[in-house]
Amino acid sequence: MDTLQFIDINATTALILFLVGFVGGMVSGFIGSGGAFVLTPAMMSLGVPGVIAVASNMAHKFPKSLVGAIKRNRYGQVDIKLGLVMGVFAEAGVFFGKGLMVDIRDALGGAGTNLYVSAVFVVVLGIVGGFVLRDAIREKRGEATQSEPKQLNKVARWVRTLNIPGTMIHFKSIDARISFLVIAPLGFATGLLAATIAVGGFIGVPAMIYILGLPALMASATELVIAFVMGMGGSLFYALDGFVDIRLAMIILAGSLFGIQIGAIGTTYVKDHVVKFVMATIMLLVLVSRFFYIPGYLGELGFTAELAPDTRSLLDGIGQGILAFALLFGAVMILKALVQGIREHRLATEAAAAAAPAAPTAAPAAAEAGQLSPLGRFERFLVASDGSEFSAAAVREALGMATKCGAEVHVMSLVATGAEHEALGESILKQELEAVQSNLDRIKAEAEAAGIRCHTHAIHGRAVDEEIVALADQVQADLIIMGRRGRRGLARLMLGHATAQVIGQAHCSVLVVPRAAHIEGRHLVLATDGSRYADAAAVTTARLAQFCGARVSVVSVTTPSHGPERRAEAQQAVDRVVEHMRNEGTEVEGLVQEGVPSEVITGLARERNADLIVTGSQGRSGLERVLIGSVSERILNETPCAVLVVKTG
Repeated sequence: MDTLQFIDINATTALILFLVGFVGGMVSGFIGSGGAFVLTPAMMSLGVPGVIAVASNMAHKFPKSLVGAIKRNRYGQVDIKLGLVMGVFAEAGVFFGKGLMVDIRDALGGAGTNLYVSAVFVVVLGIVGGFVLRDAIREKRGEATQSEPKQLNKVARWVRTLNIPGTMIHFKSIDARISFLVIAPLGFATGLLAATIAVGGFIGVPAMIYILGLPALMASATELVIAFVMGMGGSLFYALDGFVDIRLAMIILAGSLFGIQIGAIGTTYVKDHVVKFVMATIMLLVLVSRFFYIPGYLGELGFTAELAPDTRSLLDGIGQGILAFALLFGAVMILKALVQGIREHRLATEAAAAAAPAAPTAAPAAAEAGQLSPLGRFERFLVASDGSEFSAAAVREALGMATKCGAEVHVMSLVATGAEHEALGESILKQELEAVQSNLDRIKAEAEAAGIRCHTHAIHGRAVDEEIVALADQVQADLIIMGRRGRRGLARLMLGHATAQVIGQAHCSVLVVPRAAHIEGRHLVLATDGSRYADAAAVTTARLAQFCGARVSVVSVTTPSHGPERRAEAQQAVDRVVEHMRNEGTEVEGLVQEGVPSEVITGLARERNADLIVTGSQGRSGLERVLIGSVSERILNETPCAVLVVKTG
């Protein structure tokens, strides 16, 4: 057995590894295959033994899989139960695959594992790359692809009808019971491949699509859970035998974290067949690169005549050159897409701004100290819909408010293109887009039937909060309307990443509508603390009360620690708002109460049977503001009625 050796890492080697990780991250973000199939051969080309390259790649990848799984789960795309069940069997496959790799190394040395890894890469990338290239060519010609069956195929139907007592597990995402005896070999094969080349999704994703019948977007997201489970265990298994070079893992991880952001942005602006073409080209180039190393390994092991040193150096050099070209090709294509996309986005934004009607000039603020800031506008709404029962409430209330306010409505849905799509899972985006467009068309028809001007937007992207904020700016929305999921477990402690980020980043007000909420204009509750943010909320509340003919309760909350001066300030703030609203013809009451602000405000809303709570926001960003225990966040989590968070821009 050869002595285990890690490569020497100096400043130059570290820079090269960082760049390899950076380009691998770009590839991961752009084509959605995790970039792992690029990184293992790249490390081997730098002299890293195959077993160490695989082990270190798994160690670098599993933390990213966890982050990706959490992100995709926020959008409801992950079947956690299936991921964990399949991950357990994948762990068994990883354990077996790691043992096989170690046995090969013990018997044949480092050249044996290098040959094994390279041969598997050639076969797997040849199959997968060929299929992806075929799909790319067909899509460019306008032909339909069979990336995901529109209906369950015979195998999936048989799997779902198979009933083996004592082995059945119900999966809510597909509303079906499947025997773990079917899942076991799929997970095992996924883990075995991961332990061999650090990429198990080439088996896992297609298996979930074609054998278990999962929607492909959910399959690619669920595979992240599997990748985390088997990656964490595999890293541990390999590390116990000293095969993980943590230096390689950390340097490549650092580079990939930067690169993945660029790749993710780039893929937003290109057609699906272009993404597939880049993916297939890189795969096939990596295949050819590995192929040129195989004769040297065969000769070193004595399976063929040993190559002359000059001949082997030439073949290795060709392999390195092809791999370098593959990485360069990927980087150039991604950067080209990014630059082109930024330019097109800028032109589109300028065109939209030129076409949009000019915003009315705000009335000047009065000189008197007791007067409030200018009136807000309700002319243009943006509502986010994902087709779920939770977003249905947001759509319903958006259309209802638009009817009362005479506003136009923009409806958007996100076609999620997560950065960790695995191989064949990428090819189903077209069908996901069709489902999104169908939902948008249905909402538009409903709006137009009610006499509402409605525009729809199907957005390709990875971060729904960023896309909502960007589109709101582009269409100059006065109000963003979003749904809110249930309030159990973690969802009760955390309002929701996307909603929190939108509230923090948006330049306009945000209305959050729980599933059962109905804004009928019965009663509005306004929380004020006398700040300019609360004044903006007061102006908005007054305008809404006029539209709806609603009564308003204005409340300011003090705590037991506040002295007489603070309570006097609270009373003064309430009186000022009440006076303003009465001058506007609104029926209003003012209260100053003591207690926990969120509890007092939500309690008052229950007592008055209010259908809307209005509060101001200081406009800090996402989790920095909303998830640190702010009053607005607590109100949003604790009340069953809709909450309007007014922003000052």
